[in-house]
Amino acid sequence: MLEHAQMEERLLFPIFNFADPRICKAANEEHARDLPIMNGIKEDIKSIEVIDNGSPAYQEALSNFSKRLKSLQERYRQHFLEEERELLPYMEAVELNKEQQQRLLDECVDVMQESHSHNLFIFLLQGLLPHEAMHYLDLISMCSNKERTASMLQMIN
Repeated sequence: MLEHAQMEERLLFPIFNFADPRICKAANEEHARDLPIMNGIKEDIKSIEVIDNGSPAYQEALSNFSKRLKSLQERYRQHFLEEERELLPYMEAVELNKEQQQRLLDECVDVMQESHSHNLFIFLLQGLLPHEAMHYLDLISMCSNKERTASMLQMIN
C-alpha cells in the first residue's frame, strides 16, 4: 500500500494536477484518511512482536490485527475500483508521448525497487493473480534501465 501511495504521490498526482487540480487535492485527502489505518497496522505488528505468543493478549492482538487488515483490504479494493473508473481516464486525457510514458515507467520501477525488499517482492507477487503478476513483471521488463530490471527480476529466484 505504501508503494502504491508513493507512486501516486510522486508520479501520478503531478499529472492529475495538470489535468485538474481538484482531483489531486481529493486524492491527497484520501491518502490522509488512510494513514491512521496503516499506522494502526504498524502498531499492531509492533505489539504482536513483543507479546508472548501463548498469552490471551497475543490472541487479542492477532484478532485486532486481522480486523484492521480486513478493513484495509476492503477499503483498498474500493479504492482501486474507483481509480480505474475515475482517475485512469484523466491519465489517458493527458496524452503522454512515448518518451514521457517511458520516463514515467522508469520512475515507477525506481519507486518499486526502493520499496521492495526481496521478501516483500515475493510476497507481493504471490498475492497477485497469475495474470496480474505477469502484467507487473511485464511492466518491470519494459524499464529502459536493464540493470535495474535484471536486479528486480533476480529477486524472484
